[in-house]
Amino acid sequence: MNVSDTFDLIVKASFLLSAAMVLLLLATLIVVRTRTALYFHHRNLVTERWRDIFKSAYNDEQPAQQLPPIRKGDWFTVLGLFVAFHGARENLDALARRAGIDDYALALLQRGDEADKVLAFKTLGHFRDHRALELAKRLAQDKGPELSRAAAHCALRIEPEFVGGVLELLLDRDDWARSRVELMLGEVDQHGLDVAMMDAIAGATDDTKPRLLDYVRLCSPTMARKICTRVLAEASDPEVLAAALRSLAPLASEGDRDMAIRYSASSSSIVALSALRVLRKCVRESDRGLLVAMMSHSDYWVRLRAAEAAVQLLGETPDVETFASTLTDPYARDAVKQVLSERAMAGRRTPKPYQSTVLSKVTAA
Repeated sequence: MNVSDTFDLIVKASFLLSAAMVLLLLATLIVVRTRTALYFHHRNLVTERWRDIFKSAYNDEQPAQQLPPIRKGDWFTVLGLFVAFHGARENLDALARRAGIDDYALALLQRGDEADKVLAFKTLGHFRDHRALELAKRLAQDKGPELSRAAAHCALRIEPEFVGGVLELLLDRDDWARSRVELMLGEVDQHGLDVAMMDAIAGATDDTKPRLLDYVRLCSPTMARKICTRVLAEASDPEVLAAALRSLAPLASEGDRDMAIRYSASSSSIVALSALRVLRKCVRESDRGLLVAMMSHSDYWVRLRAAEAAVQLLGETPDVETFASTLTDPYARDAVKQVLSERAMAGRRTPKPYQSTVLSKVTAA
């Protein structure tokens, strides 16, 4: 066999090998696509079947006596449906226990990945299953924000006294979603939260107090006011003062006016800004001069909050037009214009005639 024949043989073999590889890839693609289609079809059937079962229980209808078996690969789908449906319906909980969802969730904690554990903690927290308590407390200190928060929520539901532990964790965690934390703390008995919050803030440093003070509004109004006023009397750090004033603002009354005026004169913009939130709730006519001065502040947000307090004082009346015409500082006029525009947009209505006049005059000035 000469060189030419050898070369031809190699070319033919390469062609046949390439063709075989192409056919193999096509067959693999067909198998994968078929299996994927069958998987999604099966998952949709499982979803529809168990959604109907959970829906019947949630609507207080009599569930089926014989529940369909759950295959190993279907457990996660069923567990996810239960988490989406669960409320405070005893029928649904009883049905879920009949199906073994609580036992599966507990097993998932031991062998699942992070996403599995998050889903399992949500389920076991709903059941108040004490079997998950110790692991939940331990994983509440996990580095992952989702897993640690889900574990803390689970532990708090099982053992409400753990609220102190959750507040301690919040001192160091700034990666938990605020809305989720509010949901957690909102489920706690208010008296228990009051005591735990007072103790946690009393023992916190200036670096961590602001983080807790943002959640003080979830306490009872009496305790929230007590905590804020105590912090304001003892603290000197601007961040701490600003956080306490922000939390006090929704509860502000006439008795807080002098304090609000005092802190409005602070050299710290964040303190002045938060003080104006308080002053807005108890502003008087005699405060107009202060508000005019604050509307010329170097900080944009301070100017805006001062303008909000001024509009709050004058009300949506033609007096706003007179007030706006007396402002010589263009930044102050812009702040009033911004407040009036936001009010018009928030009300989803066309501005009243006097508002349109004020806006045009302020803009022209």
